[in-house]
Amino acid sequence: MSIFQIVKTPDAFTLSNALFGVISIFAVHEGFIDLALILLLLAAVADGLDGYIARRYTCSELGESLDSLADVISFGVAPAVIIYSIYSTLNQLLIGALVCFYVVCGILRLARFNALAKAADFEGLPITAGCVMLVSYLLMDEKYIHVYVLIMLLIILSLLMVSNLPYFKLRKTKNIALGSVIFGLLIPSFFVNIEYTRVFSLILFMAMILYVASPLIKNSGK
Repeated sequence: MSIFQIVKTPDAFTLSNALFGVISIFAVHEGFIDLALILLLLAAVADGLDGYIARRYTCSELGESLDSLADVISFGVAPAVIIYSIYSTLNQLLIGALVCFYVVCGILRLARFNALAKAADFEGLPITAGCVMLVSYLLMDEKYIHVYVLIMLLIILSLLMVSNLPYFKLRKTKNIALGSVIFGLLIPSFFVNIEYTRVFSLILFMAMILYVASPLIKNSGK
């Protein structure tokens, strides 16, 4: 049987996710940093769509493996390359080590997800969420961006990915609607006025802080 006979509709979105990640690496190599970051948000949208469609239509045998491979590229390797490209001149060894640590933790997180039985919540921070938080931070106004904050984010997000903390899956209608509105405003704004993108990125970053801290918020409310 041809591999193209196995591939289903959700897999097309998964492959789009991977392609956005690869093109993002090309973009930052050519000096288009903001475009590279926007492409990672598009990858996140494709990742969300493939999951949404897969829950409603037939999935292929390749689906789960394709999804993890695409996620490693778009939400692991691509943000690591972008961050290294921007900040390696400050401290090549430190930034290189941190982004490698981030990628390794992301790979471990995805491998655990594939190997263990699926639960109601995610175990550890999803790599997509980690990437979106980094991207939203880097897209904000320069006055908010500090390398030491970025270093802290890389360390915290990496450790959260390999943690046992439960993170809820974005399947409720209100959560999907909120995410759709933010992404629906942020991504097109890049092609209209970059200043709008900075504002919407700040909103997305604040939303991601709430999601990243959600296990602690949930426990404190008990």
